[in-house]
Amino acid sequence: MKLLVDCRWVTENPDDQLSRRTRGIVHALAERRSFVMIVGPTTALDLLPALPWELLPSPYSPAELFTGRKLNSIGADVVFTPAPGLMGLGRRFGLLVAGGTPHCSEDAHPLHRLLTWPWRFRFTRSWMMRSADVVLGVSGAQQRLLLGDSSADQQVVTLHTEDAASVSPDAWRESAAQLDAVIDDEYAAVQARRDAAGDR
Repeated sequence: MKLLVDCRWVTENPDDQLSRRTRGIVHALAERRSFVMIVGPTTALDLLPALPWELLPSPYSPAELFTGRKLNSIGADVVFTPAPGLMGLGRRFGLLVAGGTPHCSEDAHPLHRLLTWPWRFRFTRSWMMRSADVVLGVSGAQQRLLLGDSSADQQVVTLHTEDAASVSPDAWRESAAQLDAVIDDEYAAVQARRDAAGDR
């Protein structure tokens, strides 16, 4: 299986909750299995595990419209991303999406505020998540919100963690074990769809 994990949300900003959650779950998952990290032009690579990576455009870039096709071309079987986006367009891989929201501080540059605008509204977040096979939350409250935003045929899973704000893999090991099982289930579903379509 070729698993890719979207690490483009990892920044140096200690107040960036999406970055902190991504770092925690990525390090904990790396203790269980190998995968390819998706990084972007501004990803803080020094905060990530020493794993193979693929450089792709920023999730805020218009080029994100073609990320799904790029991931198809490099043979992705399953992709996990901590926040919804547009990588599901044209995909042939399994897609697991968590309900994270990009960080935007009060003193953020106006351009950054504009770029993160789609994630600020429930309607657009819900629309971006509709392309996922599985939607993931990190708390009961978030799961209830995601259940309302997901479609009827989407599986919604809550990843249990001791501290959702922690960057330590210790706090995310239970979540990583759950995510690991969901990844295996999704890979089996992808293989079944490919076999049914005669796509080898």
